Amino acid sequence: MNVKRTTAQLAFRFTLMCLGLLTAGGVTLAQSPQDSVTLQRVFDYQRNFQHHTEGVQQNVYMKYTFHTERRNVMLNLVPTMYTLAKGERTRMGESYCRLTYLGNHKLNLKRQVSTGNIAHYKKAMPTVLELTTPCIYEECVFDNYILSPFYKGNRRFYRYTVVPAQAAHEAVVTFRPRLANTQLITGKAYVDVPTGKITKVMFDGEFDMISFKVDVVQSDEEQHTLLPRSCHVDASFKFIGNHVRSQFDVVYGCPITLPDSIEDRDDLPLMERLRPVPLLTAEQQIYRQHEVAMPDTITGDSTEQRVNWWKDVAWEAISENLFKSLGTENEHSYVRLSPIIAPQYLSYSHKRGLSYKLKAGARYTFSPHRYITFDPEVGYNFKFKQLFVTAPLRMTYNPKRDGYAEIVVGNGNHITNSSVVDAIADEGIDMTDLDGMDLDFFKDSYIEVRNNIEAFDWLSIMTALSYHRRKAVNSAKMREMDKPDVYRSFSPILTLKVTPWHNGPLLTLDYERGISDVLKSELRYERWEFDASWKIHMRRMSLMNLRAGCGFYTNKHTSYFVDFDNFRDNFIPGGWDDDWTGQFQLLNSKWYNASEYYFRVNTSYESPLLFATWLPLIGRYIERERLYASAVLIAHTRPYYELGYGLSNRYFSGGVFVSMLNGKFHEFGGKITIELFRRW
Repeated sequence: MNVKRTTAQLAFRFTLMCLGLLTAGGVTLAQSPQDSVTLQRVFDYQRNFQHHTEGVQQNVYMKYTFHTERRNVMLNLVPTMYTLAKGERTRMGESYCRLTYLGNHKLNLKRQVSTGNIAHYKKAMPTVLELTTPCIYEECVFDNYILSPFYKGNRRFYRYTVVPAQAAHEAVVTFRPRLANTQLITGKAYVDVPTGKITKVMFDGEFDMISFKVDVVQSDEEQHTLLPRSCHVDASFKFIGNHVRSQFDVVYGCPITLPDSIEDRDDLPLMERLRPVPLLTAEQQIYRQHEVAMPDTITGDSTEQRVNWWKDVAWEAISENLFKSLGTENEHSYVRLSPIIAPQYLSYSHKRGLSYKLKAGARYTFSPHRYITFDPEVGYNFKFKQLFVTAPLRMTYNPKRDGYAEIVVGNGNHITNSSVVDAIADEGIDMTDLDGMDLDFFKDSYIEVRNNIEAFDWLSIMTALSYHRRKAVNSAKMREMDKPDVYRSFSPILTLKVTPWHNGPLLTLDYERGISDVLKSELRYERWEFDASWKIHMRRMSLMNLRAGCGFYTNKHTSYFVDFDNFRDNFIPGGWDDDWTGQFQLLNSKWYNASEYYFRVNTSYESPLLFATWLPLIGRYIERERLYASAVLIAHTRPYYELGYGLSNRYFSGGVFVSMLNGKFHEFGGKITIELFRRW
């Protein structure tokens, strides 16, 4: 008995030790009480010296260079890198911008003057551009990634060392992560000891295919001490034999303010007057070489007389249209199309197979309060060999109150109808001869006309008219058995969205009534759905997603179809941030239309540093992890459960799921989506 008790005590102590290691909250912050005081002042500086930065505007000068060390044809596949995939290996550009801080890591950068020898300088490696605007006191150094070592809630992930600096009243705080991960950084900061103000910080890290080193000097203006005064970034990008180095130098708070009428102007003489720091000799040489290589505007002569048709013309046209986003814009409008070949739009699901989609967008602005948008999506599912199209055309007439009128056209959605097969069986027809003919599958095409308005801050009202045409997949067999192969429905819809609490759950009520004898419609029914969803943002980029809802049909007379709005299959799923939380990954597609009622619950918990990040070797590349738990109750079956685990990194997001039915194991499956260059 004593041996068992001793063993139990040792096991209990070992468990406590492991938990202590996993949850250690920066126990050893420093080596002396004075060092701990210095760190505490750093953590408290933003709160004690908080100045309102929202709405602050600054003139910003930016100088950047790209040097292509190695390159091959695969560089054309990287969004925004097409310009660097050919031609000169060293590129340079300058920009003078108006920067407005909107709060919560949101910035508005208005480019006023730009020069350089980068043909598409606006979009070359935009991920590096984000590194030039660090917010070192916030929870995340950049927008929703990289946990800041100077945010008190993140100290459990870092080790700190404090030593005196040469200057009086100044200390050097060195920080390093407790575990290797792309969400953490290594570096040092110079701190004013009496106040805890960071005057300068240098750190390096790795995120989204880029290794970087950042040097930041904080502003010494009393009202802007939370903002940077200057920033220098060295970044390195490597991908399948390609290597591109880049440097960005940014100066904030430049004294010259340009008129708002100057926007996106290519003007080197003006840039020479605006430039707050002189160019280096090597940078001046880049400009001179660029001027020599440019063709003469009169004779058309240049240093390159011979043109390789395939290299300079054909491949350029192919790359321009296949591997990069297309678009054009001006003051009042824009048109955009996602790359024809883009890995981030490719996904695979155990249940739904391989799918690929394209996105497009267009907008025309009549005034700040009235504009038209058109954002179609086209997807193809290879397992079902089906093309899916959704085309919403929206006229926004009151953006302050989310007021818009919209027409949505879509097709390709599959819907099952077991009632049709049951009706055939009731007539005494032998169903064994009809197995595998997909008589219960229909293609659903629809058009909806909607109007939405936010009546109050907590209430949004949408009214709509919906028309569906559902055609049998095996229409020839249906006609052979003297059965209708097309069913039509017409229905008005009312949707109420209520947010009774600030940052609280979103409550939704949907009511739809099918009316017969309108545009050949023959289906009569009433559909009710209630839904509640809540996205809870927690500390350290953690996120809790909660969703619950129910739906049912009433007054169902002539409708063969059960088609819920909040409980349906998705044959063209998106990536990590789309709809994984609100979807069942293993549920059979027929189940969505098999019951006249449902009750569902979906939950997920997401964190950047959960379980797998603590594993050696592979843990450093895992950016986010997620736990899933879902349940649904429908007619003729006991509750169906799904549990899952997912992770995401720079290359892909994936998940494994297990389902249970009647309290027993039902199925196991997975899902994977390419995330490569999704942020680019």
